[in-house]
Amino acid sequence: MQKRKKAEEFDIECDTSLPADILEKYRATKHTIQYGINGNTWTMNLSSTFFPGKEKVYTFEIGKEMNDTGLDGNPIKSVVTVVSDNEISEDMKVKMGDSWKDYKVSRKVDGDTMTTTVSAFGKTMSSKQRRLK
Repeated sequence: MQKRKKAEEFDIECDTSLPADILEKYRATKHTIQYGINGNTWTMNLSSTFFPGKEKVYTFEIGKEMNDTGLDGNPIKSVVTVVSDNEISEDMKVKMGDSWKDYKVSRKVDGDTMTTTVSAFGKTMSSKQRRLK
């Protein structure tokens, strides 16, 4: 029997150095992420007010490539690895136009806070999420 962990929900609050207009739009956006873990298989439910009425459920195995689409409809390829008991790392490619763009995502949980760091296009953005109670 595989161990089943309780799903976790986080609400995102952005703290970044993006340009002011993009930052304000992002700060006004509310994202909800819910994780479920069953052995080596993870499920992530994602919704965002940035894409109203859209929700995605991603199911993936740790260390194996996942092919899907983002909330925006763009194709994505992703491999998630477990760094430690409280951190995962994701190597992601997003198809934009005719080319694939590389993203590196790290999610680290400390108590009721999850810090997400995204690196792409030579820039890095960090945001903190709090566990919904």
